[in-house]
Amino acid sequence: MGISSHNNTGLLLLLLLLLLFSVLVSKSSCKTSALDLLDDYSYEKRKTTVDIQNDIESNGAYLYYHCWSRDDDLGQRSLNQGEQWYWEFRPYPTTHFWCEFRWYDNWDYHWKNGTFTVYRGGFFRDKYAKDLCGKDCSYSARRDGLYLLTKDYVWVKREE
Repeated sequence: MGISSHNNTGLLLLLLLLLLFSVLVSKSSCKTSALDLLDDYSYEKRKTTVDIQNDIESNGAYLYYHCWSRDDDLGQRSLNQGEQWYWEFRPYPTTHFWCEFRWYDNWDYHWKNGTFTVYRGGFFRDKYAKDLCGKDCSYSARRDGLYLLTKDYVWVKREE
């Protein structure tokens, strides 16, 4: 019972192809890894900051908020008028942070609230990093809603 020469030739050809492929990959001038092809910057190296500031134009309005992701609960907090708070994280394609905001409008005498996505990564295109705010996402809570400072330094009102 021996191995036929046809099987030996196929095995030898397969080994040569594997050797050729490994040489080509190792000699390639391309420095891009397979993960880098999925997104055009390294998630592991850059940090993103989300900044929230209370700019509510109402007499002494407190901003109450609660931010979380699938992995982290940042707790319930509050900001006095004019104060700000931020956190940093290393985003991955699955990163998604939400914040629930509420405040009492002293002019209209009722509570206002809303829940917003404040950061969401992406596998092939990170909309927040590429299009909206870069790696510094600044939000301003105002009497009429929540605003995001874009990469073009323009405040844009966010929809829930």
